[in-house]
Amino acid sequence: MPATHAVTFRSTAYHGQRVAPAESLAALDGVGVVIGLRRDEPLFRPGDTAEFYFKVLKGAVRSCHVLADGRRHIGDFFMAGDFIGLDAGESYPFAAEAIAKAMLIRYSRQKVEALAAEEPRIGRSLVEIMRSRLAAARERMLLLGHMTAMERIASFLLDLSARGGDGRICLPMTRTDIGDYLGLTMETVSRALSQLKSEGTITQQGLHEVTIANPAALMALFKP
Repeated sequence: MPATHAVTFRSTAYHGQRVAPAESLAALDGVGVVIGLRRDEPLFRPGDTAEFYFKVLKGAVRSCHVLADGRRHIGDFFMAGDFIGLDAGESYPFAAEAIAKAMLIRYSRQKVEALAAEEPRIGRSLVEIMRSRLAAARERMLLLGHMTAMERIASFLLDLSARGGDGRICLPMTRTDIGDYLGLTMETVSRALSQLKSEGTITQQGLHEVTIANPAALMALFKP
């Protein structure tokens, strides 16, 4: 089981979209506990009772589901500042696993809901985060069916860049992870990234970080 520690934190952004004001979620500090996950360690599995919400502090987490034919589908990548489990019903509909060593805050769902009843702005902020995530997921599903492989890669990199805000992109996930997220093979992902690098559109700093060197060229590849 993940190790736990007391925690104090401040809310940041969700998926580079709307920012939940830190003051509106400050009251959650008192009900949060830090947990640590090792690489590939599950946070929860499909069907587990949804007793908790989570927020990533460090590292990254993927949500995934194994299809009936044995293929794995990755639904989302959660980076620092992202919340997990806000849209769960009585149980979690997917698995969540650490991509690399990660640290998260775990909140008792019951305590969060009690706080939200006392302070409505907490509930409004959490609902807004959930709506932003669902809207982004719907948009991604609509677009993927009409994109080429290169357009999918370009869209993925632009999304991660928007979340980071400075053109530098952390890629803790493997090429297989990216492929399972975008509906591509690992080989296709590797070829696309190599092509972007050779054209000078991106530069690579180590295995897990790239920088968008030519944003206009990357945006030109992605035409929703």
